[in-house]
Amino acid sequence: MPKLTFPVPRLYLSLMSDKRPARLAVPLLLALALALAAGRQETPPQTSQPPGTARTFFTARSAKADDALPEEARKEFEDDDGRPLRSVTFDLKGDGTEFRFYLSSVPSKSGGSQWLVWDSAAKTLRGLIVGSIIFVGREADDGFPRLETYWRQGGEMSVVFNYASTRGKYVRTASRSLTVPEIDEYFRTKPPIDLDKELAEIKADHGTHPQPKT
Repeated sequence: MPKLTFPVPRLYLSLMSDKRPARLAVPLLLALALALAAGRQETPPQTSQPPGTARTFFTARSAKADDALPEEARKEFEDDDGRPLRSVTFDLKGDGTEFRFYLSSVPSKSGGSQWLVWDSAAKTLRGLIVGSIIFVGREADDGFPRLETYWRQGGEMSVVFNYASTRGKYVRTASRSLTVPEIDEYFRTKPPIDLDKELAEIKADHGTHPQPKT
């Protein structure tokens, strides 16, 4: 008769002395083996969440006096009173190419700040965007990152516009109005908006964040 071996001798003796049918031994041993195997499993390593869809952001606080925009391009503002312009200089595509976001002193027809996107290398206009906070996205179209803008429209309402590049020009692809509860939820999904760190690379973060005072 072949010799039987058990991983746990005491369990073997207990089963042999038990008056219950011997067929119970197999299920019990199987359950024990599964429990021991589960105990040996390693806990998978914890990985941090990737950063959100925003690569960086900026507002009018980062704009500096700049009168280099050609007059022909300046005509693309919805409205303009001729006052001096300011701009935010930024490597929009991340390839060393300089872009300037020119800010008008006159709001758009919808009430948000007007920005003309000027490609300094190609000497061409890449579109008009509207908003107080400009989020530069990680996803891109035609090599140009997607943009999302936010601003207070007045009262308790805010507006969000989304822009994407089509044939080298930024066009609006979506828009929505936000109520107060929706505004709070909107900024809970955003990285921390530290107005002293505009244009800095946004890192991964897990917390919730209050809306900035703009």
